[in-house]
Amino acid sequence: MVPPSAPVPPNKKDVTGLEFLEGISGLYMNQKIELLEAVTGINTKNQYRVIPIGQEMPDPIPDAWMKEFTKGNLEPLFKAKEESNCLTRIICPGYRSFTMPFVDGEGRRFFSIIRPFRCTMGIPYMCICQPQEAELLDANGNTYAKAIERTPTCCGRNFDATDDKGRLIYHVSYNALKADNGKCNACAPSCFNANLNIDIRDPSTKEHLGVMVSKWPGCSCAGLTDRSHFVLRFAPGSHPRQRAGLVAAMVLIEFAVFELIRSQEQ
Repeated sequence: MVPPSAPVPPNKKDVTGLEFLEGISGLYMNQKIELLEAVTGINTKNQYRVIPIGQEMPDPIPDAWMKEFTKGNLEPLFKAKEESNCLTRIICPGYRSFTMPFVDGEGRRFFSIIRPFRCTMGIPYMCICQPQEAELLDANGNTYAKAIERTPTCCGRNFDATDDKGRLIYHVSYNALKADNGKCNACAPSCFNANLNIDIRDPSTKEHLGVMVSKWPGCSCAGLTDRSHFVLRFAPGSHPRQRAGLVAAMVLIEFAVFELIRSQEQ
C-alpha cells in the first residue's frame, strides 16, 4: 500500500496547497503524544502524522487496511502540531482554541486549521449553543472550507462540512450504537470494539457517501504514545473543496469529541 508522491509546493498565489486532495481516495491521520503526557496526564500540544491513501478504499474499511497504517511504517506526507495556550490545555482541554499548520518534511505550510474557543451546550434534538467550529485555511491564508457542530442526538453528535461561504456540503455524524454501514459502534473505540465508524451523508438525500473510522491504538507499549488513528474515506467523485470540508470535520471531531472524552476520563 504505497501513498502517492508528494504534492507540488505551494509557492505561487494561484496554488492553494490542497490540490493533492484530488488524486487520492482518503487520508490517514495519527496522533502521537509525548511520553511525558502519557505518563503524567499533563496535556501537551497535540501532534499528528498525515498519510494520503492513493488507492481506492472499500466501505466498510477492512481491518487489514487499518493495520497497514497503524504499523507506523509509512512515511507521512504532512506533519502537524497545534499552537495553543498551556492554560487552556489544562483548564478546558476539550474546548480549547488552537491554530494547526500542516507542513511537509521541509517545513512548507500547505494548509492550516483554526479552532476558536467554544463552551458548547446542547439539548438533544432541540438546540445547541456556542457550537464547535473549525476553519481550514489554504496555503495563502484564505478560508477554503469549514466544519460546525449541529444539534446533537441522545446517542451521538452531528457536524456539517461546508465550503468557504458556509454552503452545506456534507452531514457528518456518529451514532454510539450503530453506523450506516452496519458496523456496531457500541463501546468503540476500545479494547471491546476497536473501530468507531463515523458516517458521511449527502445533506439533501441523506445518502451514505463515505466514512471516517477512529481506531483504538491498543494496549501495547506503542499504544502509550499512539493516541488517535483516523482513516477518512472520501466520497467518490468529490472535488478538493468538498474533501477539505471533511478534513476540517475530521480534526474538529478529534478535538470536540475524543479530546473531550479523554479529558473527562483524566
